Amino acid sequence: MKQNKSILIFNQDNQLLSLISAMLQAEDYTVFETSKPLEALHILQKNEIDVMLANQTFEGMEGQEFKELAEKIKSGVSTFLMPPPKEKTGPLMPLSECEVNLKELSQFIQNHIRIENRLITESSRFKDFFFSFADRILQIFDVNDKYFFNNDHLVANLSKKIAVKMGLDEKLVEAIQMSALLKDLGKIGIQHSILDEKGRLGKDELTTVKSHPLNTIQILKQVNFPWNVESIIIHHHEHYNGSGYPDGLKGRQIPLGSRIISIVDSYVAMTTDRPYRKALSKKEAVQEILKKAGTQFDPEVVEVFLSIIQEEEKHIADKKRILVLDKNESALALIKLNIGSDEIEVIPATTTDEALQYLKKGNPYVIIADSETLSINKFHFYNFIRQDSFTNAIPFIIMVPGKDYPQQTTDPLVDFIVKPLNIDELLSKIKTLTKREVPMRESLPPAEELKGVAGNLENFSLADIIQILNMGLKTAKIALSREKEQGTIFLKSGRIVNVSTGKLSGHEAFFELMGWDKGVFRILHGQTTDENNVTMDTMTLLLEASRVLDEKRHKEKPLSFMPNSMPKIIKPYTAS
Repeated sequence: MKQNKSILIFNQDNQLLSLISAMLQAEDYTVFETSKPLEALHILQKNEIDVMLANQTFEGMEGQEFKELAEKIKSGVSTFLMPPPKEKTGPLMPLSECEVNLKELSQFIQNHIRIENRLITESSRFKDFFFSFADRILQIFDVNDKYFFNNDHLVANLSKKIAVKMGLDEKLVEAIQMSALLKDLGKIGIQHSILDEKGRLGKDELTTVKSHPLNTIQILKQVNFPWNVESIIIHHHEHYNGSGYPDGLKGRQIPLGSRIISIVDSYVAMTTDRPYRKALSKKEAVQEILKKAGTQFDPEVVEVFLSIIQEEEKHIADKKRILVLDKNESALALIKLNIGSDEIEVIPATTTDEALQYLKKGNPYVIIADSETLSINKFHFYNFIRQDSFTNAIPFIIMVPGKDYPQQTTDPLVDFIVKPLNIDELLSKIKTLTKREVPMRESLPPAEELKGVAGNLENFSLADIIQILNMGLKTAKIALSREKEQGTIFLKSGRIVNVSTGKLSGHEAFFELMGWDKGVFRILHGQTTDENNVTMDTMTLLLEASRVLDEKRHKEKPLSFMPNSMPKIIKPYTAS
């Protein structure tokens, strides 16, 4: 919350205003002063102004008219019109003759600040309630069906981080976060047997699944959200190349929030177990996202997503994972609802085999296990953990059915807790046992590997890359390398503006690079250059490159069969 308030004083030769200005500056207010009406409006537009003080009358405009105009430019600003001073005989008017009491003015400003602070606090609490309530509801759903909502609270958290990283407006960031939380509510009307289907869905079943974004909007239409979530939710399954649903939008036709959620939703789905497949590793999921950059996903958002994932990996040691082994899942539900958070992830396992599979991937902060589930294998699971050098320091809490159950052990990292669980007691035992962090085994590729969107020209031609960036009106740098050769192409708002390779530049360099059918490319979004050496329209340049390449190949092999080498040209998308 902003503490140091800003005041704008529009003063045309008013000694009282000059006096007020000095007083406010002495009270540590930030004061903007001007005597020009247009400059006053410009300051108001460009700065966070809380209160404006102005002459009641001045040349060229009535004070009330100026006040109304100012309040249209800056909604919420309080404008106080100051009357002119009384006529005076001396060089300086005595303060006692002012028509405005300075104490009353100070009280006016303080009242404005108190009201503003109260509104900010109430608005913040209202938003916090909205998000907390939605997240809590999803946690309850998630406990009942771990596949149904695709960990939407995780999708919302990652989507928010991407939106913040992209510098989006606070209200849009909140809209994206809320949309990610609620986007799958429409699945409530879909039979679980369809969602849990292990084989390929039929046409009718697929149509039913695809209806869930519109079903979600129907469920939420009576809720008066302070954000526009409808379009973001409806289009979060659109694909960047237009192959998604429900409307087949492409490029920038898809709301930015939908493009962000689409990537995160896919990543979380890939790294989560499903009835029909096991989860991919984080590294494998990242590679899948990269492969689909430009086709399913916005390549610019992919680049930001990769940087967020890298940051998440750097802080992964701070996130504690609790492995819960309980065949009836009752303890899991209670622990998830009361302990699970952004800092703590609860990992479920219903059998010792499931738990061992998880331990092969990473070490938990603590293991909480039901004694009956453990007894099935006669504590083989516990013995395995203590004999493995990677897991022998993991604290262990065993849930027992009653106080009469044996609760003695020589292992200092084992404790017991009686069911039904007391969460406060459980947290106390976890805190007592966990005295050191357990090293993580899994890691993502190094940071340099995740910089930009990269691939091989054998799999993704330069023509395809340029057309995708052109369609999305992207500003980016394409860095190309082939053995010892290097090349760069800069695009601004989807248009090629600069090309270079070796000693060649401009059109000649572009024609040379278009002939590369092998090599590595890397797309770095947001990078620009001040030097323009390409004058031709981008799509025309692609066609001209095809003609030049055809002529070159014809001269090299005049008698050979010439396949059509012109790239498939995608009609560029023009923003409306």
